[in-house]
Amino acid sequence: MEAVGLITEYNPFHNGHAYHVAQAKALTGADVVVAVMSGNYVQRGVPATFDKWQRAELALRGGVDLVFELPFAFAVQPAHIFARGAVQLLADAGAKTIVFGAEHGDLDFLALAQQAHQRLMADKQFSTDYSQTYATAFNDVLADVVGFRLTDPNDMLGFAYATAVIDLDLVGAITLQPIQRIKAGYHETQLVDDHIASATAIRELMDKQAPTTSFLPYVGQQAAELLAQGAQTAPWSTTWYHALQTKVMTTPIAELEQIYQLTDGLAYRLQEQVAQHLATDFTSFMAAYKSKRYTQARLQRTLLYTVLNITSAEMQTAMATPYLRMLGATTLGRRYLKQQRDEFSLPVIHKVEKDDLTGILALDYRAGRLYQLFSQRPADLAKAQDTGRIPVFIERG
Repeated sequence: MEAVGLITEYNPFHNGHAYHVAQAKALTGADVVVAVMSGNYVQRGVPATFDKWQRAELALRGGVDLVFELPFAFAVQPAHIFARGAVQLLADAGAKTIVFGAEHGDLDFLALAQQAHQRLMADKQFSTDYSQTYATAFNDVLADVVGFRLTDPNDMLGFAYATAVIDLDLVGAITLQPIQRIKAGYHETQLVDDHIASATAIRELMDKQAPTTSFLPYVGQQAAELLAQGAQTAPWSTTWYHALQTKVMTTPIAELEQIYQLTDGLAYRLQEQVAQHLATDFTSFMAAYKSKRYTQARLQRTLLYTVLNITSAEMQTAMATPYLRMLGATTLGRRYLKQQRDEFSLPVIHKVEKDDLTGILALDYRAGRLYQLFSQRPADLAKAQDTGRIPVFIERG
């Protein structure tokens, strides 16, 4: 069996994702759809709307055959690290093609990356100039090399996937296949179509406490019922912000500076702004903490690293030890796993063992426990995220 790979967050899984799955199979003729999906937190540094188990099940019901978790060490990172981790996992899982949505589906992202790659890697100013955001510096170099800029989020990710293929020496082993994004844009907040809406628009509808029927045009029945209940975990503006305030105000500055990416004066700035905004809300704090030097997503990730007490050393160790954690499979997906079991070079985790919790899964285990603790649904407080759980199984294929 041949596999096609998808890199996903599914926050939540909606009709646009179902289209992506169907197109991936149709364009490649693959037998099996393998998705690498962010766990309980998404790239921009916030908790996912539903936990990884619920989102994996929705993906399987939506046409995916096998779901692996993208470890926290790659999932909550800038595009180039996010992409590198996901591409590495899909390559090890045997995917021959990675299909992704793009605002410009006609671009040859690999050729583009090959033109720019040497310059990007060699340009010291690109990696050390912090007077502008990563995305701006990236595009300045890209425009100088190839003559135009990539500014749309999925185009940027497509370039990151291509760069990862080059960095991992996978040119020729993995094909990149962009498909044109249809209808709703990535950050579109309006429900502009009667069938496909962006995940952002769907989450905003959820924040308005809309009933199940309001979601049904855009997602399946099960997802609609979950969305109508509201987010599974508390928003950043409440419990998470209070946890951040406590952590920052009770931690010596020397210890804060050990937190991953809380460098170049950010630890001092964070402590100062938290102290000045103890009596205000998260939005006011974030407006003060924000600077031209860093994007909001970059700063928001540092806040999550701080709450989770993730040191630079711990993150580097986690990035150096990737693994394939299976969250769910269909009947066909399990058959594919059996076919590939002798081909995997990364550890494959079906059921978590005690040693995993202090070893390869230590970071994800801690992150999962906090996600569980801040659950807004009392029944979920008893559901551990990484112990006593087995992959979701759907009979199909």
